[in-house]
Amino acid sequence: MFMQKLAVIIALSLSFCAAQTAATKPPEPESIGIYFYLDPATQTLKRLPMEDYKKHTGTGWTTVTDNVKIAGSASSFHISASDKIAFIFKASADEAERARLYRFTVKGDKREYELGKWKRRDFTPNRGIVVDIVKYGESSYKLTPETTLEPGEYALTMHENDRVFTFSVSAAGK
Repeated sequence: MFMQKLAVIIALSLSFCAAQTAATKPPEPESIGIYFYLDPATQTLKRLPMEDYKKHTGTGWTTVTDNVKIAGSASSFHISASDKIAFIFKASADEAERARLYRFTVKGDKREYELGKWKRRDFTPNRGIVVDIVKYGESSYKLTPETTLEPGEYALTMHENDRVFTFSVSAAGK
């Protein structure tokens, strides 16, 4: 009888521990190639808006600049400035390495960021804001900026000619 009670207690303890581990498992996105904001307060994922863009090539006296332009002066997704800004996305390891974070320059009713410059035959790419990308969960990655993001407009992408996800950072407390 004692052994049966002991076996039941052990089984219940193991199932409780397994349930606790499953409950604390980080949320992971279902969709591949979509960026999600990881809300630090609730630990929930919030999908960033994907916006239509146009590539634009501007010419100067000695350089040619490739830009991405998006209509509208601000993203519909707003984040309060904080040290804990993080984004989660599902991708292969090769794709994850190509994730980029750019800061927009707002010009009237448009936002734009530079992809790079040509000077004669030499191309200097814009690598964007420095970020850390680490494995997150089983099949996704976590992207965090190395420095605190200043208030402004930002874009996340995985490839130069890929989808563009946008967000705004407002001053803390706003």
